[in-house]
Amino acid sequence: MSCCSACGQHACACGCGPLTRTPLSLYNRPGLDSLSYRVGRYADFRATMQADLSDASLPALSGLRTREADDPSIALLDTWAVGAEVLSFYQERIANEGFLRTATERRSVLELGRLVDYRLRPGVAASVYLSYTIDQNSGPVTLSAGSRAQSVPAPGEQMQTFETAEPLDARYEWNAIKARKTQPVEISVDTIAGLDTIWISGINNNLKTGDRLLFLFGEDLAGGVQAIRLVRAVETDAQNQRSKILLQALEDATVQIVAAATKAIGALEFSSDGSNRDFWLGRIEKIRADLLLGGSNWGSSNELIGHYVSDFNQDNNPAAVTQFLNDVKAAFGISSPSSSGGGFQFLFDALIAPPTLQPANRFQLVRDAATALGVSSDTRPQMLLQFEPRLRDTFYQAWTSVSYGNPSPALKGVFAMRVTASLFGYNAPKQITLTQVPKDGGGTTTTTGYTDWTIDEAADVLSLDNAYDGVLAGGYVAIQRHSNDGMQEIETTVAQVQRASVHPRTDYGMSSKTTEITLVDTGKGTTVGGAVQPPIWSVPTWDVIRSATVFAQSEALTLAEQVLTEPVGAPDSSDTAPRQTQDDATHLTLDSVVDGLKSGRWVIVEGQRVDVPGTDAVTAAELVMIAAVEQSQNKRLSGDTVHSTLVLANQGLAYRYRRDSVVVHANVVRATHGETRNEVIGNGNGAAPMQTFTLKQSPLTYVSAPTVDGVQSTLSVSVNDVLWHEVRNLAFAGSAERSFVTNTDNDGKTSVTFGDGAHGARLPTGVENVKAVYRNGIGVAGNVRAGQVTLVTTKPLGVKDVINPLGASGGADPESRDQARRNVPISVSALDRLVSVSDYAEFARSFGGVGKASAVKSGAQVLVTIAGAADAPIDPSSDLYRNLLQAFQRYGDPALPVDLSVRELLALRVSAKVGLAPDQQWEAVEPLVRAAVLDRFGFERRELAQNVYRSELIACVQAVRGVAYVTVDLFSSFDRETLLLGFEGRDKPNNGLERSDAPSLNAAMLKQKLPLNEVLEAFIPVLPTRRDPDDPLTILPAQLAYLLPDIPDTLLLQEAT
Repeated sequence: MSCCSACGQHACACGCGPLTRTPLSLYNRPGLDSLSYRVGRYADFRATMQADLSDASLPALSGLRTREADDPSIALLDTWAVGAEVLSFYQERIANEGFLRTATERRSVLELGRLVDYRLRPGVAASVYLSYTIDQNSGPVTLSAGSRAQSVPAPGEQMQTFETAEPLDARYEWNAIKARKTQPVEISVDTIAGLDTIWISGINNNLKTGDRLLFLFGEDLAGGVQAIRLVRAVETDAQNQRSKILLQALEDATVQIVAAATKAIGALEFSSDGSNRDFWLGRIEKIRADLLLGGSNWGSSNELIGHYVSDFNQDNNPAAVTQFLNDVKAAFGISSPSSSGGGFQFLFDALIAPPTLQPANRFQLVRDAATALGVSSDTRPQMLLQFEPRLRDTFYQAWTSVSYGNPSPALKGVFAMRVTASLFGYNAPKQITLTQVPKDGGGTTTTTGYTDWTIDEAADVLSLDNAYDGVLAGGYVAIQRHSNDGMQEIETTVAQVQRASVHPRTDYGMSSKTTEITLVDTGKGTTVGGAVQPPIWSVPTWDVIRSATVFAQSEALTLAEQVLTEPVGAPDSSDTAPRQTQDDATHLTLDSVVDGLKSGRWVIVEGQRVDVPGTDAVTAAELVMIAAVEQSQNKRLSGDTVHSTLVLANQGLAYRYRRDSVVVHANVVRATHGETRNEVIGNGNGAAPMQTFTLKQSPLTYVSAPTVDGVQSTLSVSVNDVLWHEVRNLAFAGSAERSFVTNTDNDGKTSVTFGDGAHGARLPTGVENVKAVYRNGIGVAGNVRAGQVTLVTTKPLGVKDVINPLGASGGADPESRDQARRNVPISVSALDRLVSVSDYAEFARSFGGVGKASAVKSGAQVLVTIAGAADAPIDPSSDLYRNLLQAFQRYGDPALPVDLSVRELLALRVSAKVGLAPDQQWEAVEPLVRAAVLDRFGFERRELAQNVYRSELIACVQAVRGVAYVTVDLFSSFDRETLLLGFEGRDKPNNGLERSDAPSLNAAMLKQKLPLNEVLEAFIPVLPTRRDPDDPLTILPAQLAYLLPDIPDTLLLQEAT
């Protein structure tokens, strides 16, 4: 380049010479996303060359004075300007591609990563649990590992292939096991007062509301207990030919007193405490008997006890009596709790409740010898069959058909009292009497009077008011009358019929047919303890004849098994009703005996949830592992048979299900996304170093694993049928080691490279001797919904269907350019070991399937928060979550507790008015503004605990071409609690900020000297992992704030007019 003829300086540096534009400055300040590395553009090059035509130092060009474009000389300059333009353009592109921060091509980032031995994460295959259905006519079926099933794609999707990860032994009996739905009714003296339902056989029992049912306990009436309950309603089950009898409820105090009395009687019968034990035993038995037969509880403890005992405040009362008196007092203080709705918060909390964390596999299951080898365990009958192999085909069938258990304590029977009658003479008029009364003046006069007839009745004999042919010998009657002491208390006597006859009777001034009932002699006239026993029915008075009611014509009812309505799962702590079963979150009783299920086996429990407030329309499924199987029966239930009970691992079931909807899928096996390929990939040549072959199918499947990268390849390579091993770098392989490395290019194709004899062995010469077995298929496409995998591809004899009751999870796409750009520097900082707190965050972020991670120290614990790649959901039961925790222990301090949680989402909401530059159209500018904002505030560009600033938003919008200015009308965020309050018609003040936001807000207020409302408008605080200020034991994950691209209305853009 020449110098200026006027000043002698460089022509491009002075201001007095010819006008030159090249070379442009190549200075770039730090932190730019792209480099300016062009020495000039077409116009610059052309202008510079034209200016040089007039340079005085070039006299040979002084004669060239034309500047017309059609002149050949100017055309030549134009050609060179175009060439320089092209060269400078690609020079700038090459310069940008040479730096990690500015590279625009994924391949450039891939190659730059290889310089530091970083490989772009290949993605992770999704995992799912498949439930197979076996044909009814088939025997046991074994599905080998690698059995294939495919999904039915929804519109816009492609079919995905899954293969089982382990063998599965399947049977027809394990297809869809039901939870136990019926069991014999438990009716005892302990439960009769609180009993609300019984089931009887048949649907034509002619029972109606108000009918009385007589319950007899004990072998005879004298030494037993009787109870009468009234029918509230009758429901028939025609399909199962049985009826559900709903009983009228007794008062809460009555139920409590009966329970207290039964407890006291049991204690007194085996006690010698106190001199008045026998007295109290008789009194308490009388109290219980009267209450069970419909007597009054007198409304208070003093009146109740005082009616039966004149002085109950005695110093020498037995301890059981003192406890009984205290229980009676407490019974009258019982009040039913009022129920109140929980609001939308309770509904949402129930819906998002996570399933319990189960063991990763059967090898991680913690087994308990007491459970595995207990008296009720299925291990014992299995061991018995080892001693007696001949019983294998018949033992379980015979064992389960035998009824066990003693009858319900002393329950003799349940009887419907078909007849309600009065005693003969109840409506008899009084006898007319004529009396001669002397007159004052002499003589007499006759006056008329009325008097009761002379009673002509016998003890233990009843005469009813009409003919009742259904009253038979051996039946029972219940006589209800007022007490003999003139008080209004109702007393009921139960007796058995010895004889019954119908005949005419004329007495008490009336005549009609009567049913004469002779009651069974219960020992009247005998002496017990020095006292003569009275007859069961004494000669009545006229008050008794006129007021007594007799319930007769007893008909025995055949009890049926009760339908269990108790939910499956953990009992509701607020439910005070008596438990029907012994099931809980970790115990599930099945509808029959199921043999062959082993501990460590996966099952899926599916059904309609009843723990969601206000609805039972939510269907859910849970994956749980069997810890043990028990074969047992409830010995308290009369006629109960053996049933299988699943003992579930860890905390068992997280939800409660409606019992009749529960299905247990036991033919369950884990499967992963991908399809197995067997292919010959090439011919070995001993003379060729570093032979490379490319797999024909892509992408190669990687499954989640507790490795440094978080993934493990499914590729297996053999040469001459000898297995070779994959290494990360051949530089560290010995000359004789059968090793290879893999490389995946930008198109997802994987190549296999072998050694050169110095670093890794060369391939032996052969024809088609290099073979590969691998699987292809990966990414979020494998995260299919529940019920989509229904096509059986590998179908052994006996396999009928397949389905995935739970959705697939854990699938992640290969690492994108921007993800790799952030992760490459991290790969050289952790170096496969975890020492500092930041190492945990960097290690988690480079783990396959994880998009973002942060870590903080809290005491002796490390709190790690992660977000899935592309913010894909991460379930605590997923392989990714389990393997990351396991990798923390493997590569870090195994004694250091690590708490792993998934990010808390803050959904940004923005509304802005955009002013346009002259001649700009809103229809053309709005998509550009929206794309820029979604990119700048999208998931990929935000970090955990990164605050969001209003100024950041304004700068982003104003950087878009065509925008003149922007006015932000709304700048805030939604958290989950804010949304929940909105469903209840409420909102959180202060933009939905919590007390835990105070440090960020206070710091900003002090620094900027601004009031709270202006601070809230300036930025949105996004919090790191921390402890809940209201509950220090609860750890809150770090927050992540970004705009949701799938909900357009969270970003409202309007043209400013």
